[in-house]
Formats: sequence, C-alpha cells, structure tokens
Amino acid sequence: MSFQLAYLARGKLYLQQNENRFREIHSEFGQSIQRQRLQVQRQRAWKDRGIRSMIMPPEAIAEQDRQAEAVTPVAITSLCNSPEGKLFYALEAEDMGALFRFDPGRDREDRLFHNANFRISHLDYSPQHDLIACTKTYPTGIVNIATLSPNSVRPNDITEGDSIDLAPRWLPKEKAVVYQSAGVSRNSQGFVSDRTPFSIEKLDFAQQDLTSLAQDPKSDLLGPQIGSDGLLYYIRRPYKSFHHSFSFWKFFKDILLIPFRLAFAIFQFFNMFAQGLTGKPLIAAGTKQRVEPKRIKIWGDWLNLDKLPKKHAEDGDAPPLVPATWELVRQGRQGTPEVLAKSVLAYDLAKDGTIAYTNGSGIFLLSPQGKRERVAIDRFIEAITFVDLPREESDRQ
Repeated sequence: MSFQLAYLARGKLYLQQNENRFREIHSEFGQSIQRQRLQVQRQRAWKDRGIRSMIMPPEAIAEQDRQAEAVTPVAITSLCNSPEGKLFYALEAEDMGALFRFDPGRDREDRLFHNANFRISHLDYSPQHDLIACTKTYPTGIVNIATLSPNSVRPNDITEGDSIDLAPRWLPKEKAVVYQSAGVSRNSQGFVSDRTPFSIEKLDFAQQDLTSLAQDPKSDLLGPQIGSDGLLYYIRRPYKSFHHSFSFWKFFKDILLIPFRLAFAIFQFFNMFAQGLTGKPLIAAGTKQRVEPKRIKIWGDWLNLDKLPKKHAEDGDAPPLVPATWELVRQGRQGTPEVLAKSVLAYDLAKDGTIAYTNGSGIFLLSPQGKRERVAIDRFIEAITFVDLPREESDRQ
C-alpha cells in the first residue's frame, strides 16, 4: 500500500507501523506543558503547607497534596497530511491551542505557533495551494472556517456570521472547500440555545461563490469530502434539537424530588466541611470515588459514552460507539444517497478510492470493490486519516 493510517483516541495520536500495528506519537511540547504546570502546583502547595498545618489534620493535608498532583490535560484534537509523509496536528492544553508539524521518520516535532485567544481544529492541507484549511473556535461559541500558510502564525477567517462551520476539506484540483454548516439561535443572555441541522456547503475561492450541496431537515450531514471519483461523501445522522417538548410527568417528578435534592445538598455541604477539616467524610462505608462521565467531542457535539444503549456496549470486541443510524453515505451524480456503512463515527478517503472508517472502537478498510477488513481495535477513537508515504518509501512497498 502507498499510504499509512493515523488515528486519534482519547486525545492521543497513533501512527501505523505495519499492516496491523500502531505506535503512539508523544508530543514533547505537550509533555513540557504538563511538567511546568505540575511544578507550579507543587510550589504553591509547599508554600501553603505551613498555614494549612495549623488548621488541618495531616490526613486532610495529604489529600489536598494528592489533588495538587493532577496532570494538566493535553489532547491532540485534529491531524492531516503534510508534504513528504509528515503530519500536521492541533493540540489543546487547558486555555491554549497550538499547531505542529511532525516528521515520523525522524520522530521530530516542530511547533508552528501557539495561542490562547482561539483554538483550531479539523485540519486539511492542500499541497497545490500550500494552505491549511481549519476551523477556528472563539470563546463566544462561534466557529468559522479559516485558512493559514504553514509558515504563518494566525489563521485568516473565510466564513463569518452566527453559525457553526466545521470540517473543511479541499476539493481535488480546485481552490474550493466543502464543509458542514449550521445556524445558531441565542437566548436573552447571548448564549447558544439551539442550532439548525448541519448542511453541506461548497465555498469557491476563485468564483467567490457559496453553494449548498446537500441538506436534510431531519438529519445532520457531517464531514463532507469529494472523492477521486468526483462524488460527495458524508456521514448522515438523525438531527436532534436542543429544545425538548414539555413533559408533565417529568415536571411533576421534579416537584416531588425537591425535598430529597435539598436534603442531599445540605448533607454534601457538611460532608465537604468535615472532609476538609478532618480528612474523613461523614459516612465512610460504601463511599465510592466519583467517576467522571466518559465523553468525546465529535462533529461539534459532545457524545456521552455512559449513555450508550446496552446492546452497543456488549457487541463483540469492537462495539460501535454510535448507533446504526450514523451512516456513511455517497451521493450519486443524480443526488441519490447510497449507504456504504452503518455506525460510522469518522472516516477518510484515499486517492485510490479506499475508505477507512471507525465505529469508535474498530478501524475498518473498505476497498473500491466492496471488500471490508478490520485493521485495528482501540477505545474511544475520535478521528482517522490516511497519511501519504514519502516517495522512496512508497516505491519500496
């Protein structure tokens, strides 16, 4: 094969080494951020230790010191091809975002820029134009499509307005991108309260023209790509509004639970006070450590993995993280959609027509002849991409 696969899972990057083996790529910059912030946390905890020792027992101080050892979360959020078999990837660490170029042959990471004012993601590089298309997220919740040169330090917005524009992909041999877009509505406080279904738009830079390629009032159309066959590919999933219809039973149940929730809140207040003062909770028996729900962000929305149907969680060694209603679709020249695979969370297209897709737990290849093959299993796979090999390595294979 003349390509490799790379994927993201749990904020980590994995690169294919041979047919069925992947290795994790560690970000030196991300690890240095974690070391620096952990050192700052330890210094602050040590400075406060004398004051705490006068008002708190040793057990409580030890517990606070363990909490101060928390590692700063660092996540790689997007990746794409770079010339000569290299990779671009975006990284997030708390309030900061950064862009890197990685050379797998030399295991070298080059930081292109980092910034605390915005985050970039959904990268796609065009060697023809030497430009990266990406999304640019602002603190207001607005997400625009932007482009940047690999040598620049700030992306230039090319879409605007009160909308969520995601997943730009360059068209072959054209200075144009396709992307998914949804309008948003806001409440009286200015926060996003709802959005429309994602549709697929084409932005032509040369003609300065915006064209709608596909839309469905009942479905979100996600991650559009134009294949080497000139056809449009995307993921189709049912659209769900943020607003829910009024339920009298739910309203009545909430009224009945008010005394119990109030009592629980009062207990938790005194429980936290006792734990901070003595290092022990009011009731130790049966107390379990709180486990944060597992969530991954897919196509602009958070997917709560704790709420998956039980049948998905028990489906073999590569259970789908999304239901069968998430379909990979190819839209024919007459506009008729053709379903290629079900339970598809993310996918990518190769130049020879091969499709790689994931259901969140397994990675599958679908050949142009329709042959399906599973090549990897992992937990919480978020994205997948083909990586072009350098010319000399491609010739050897």
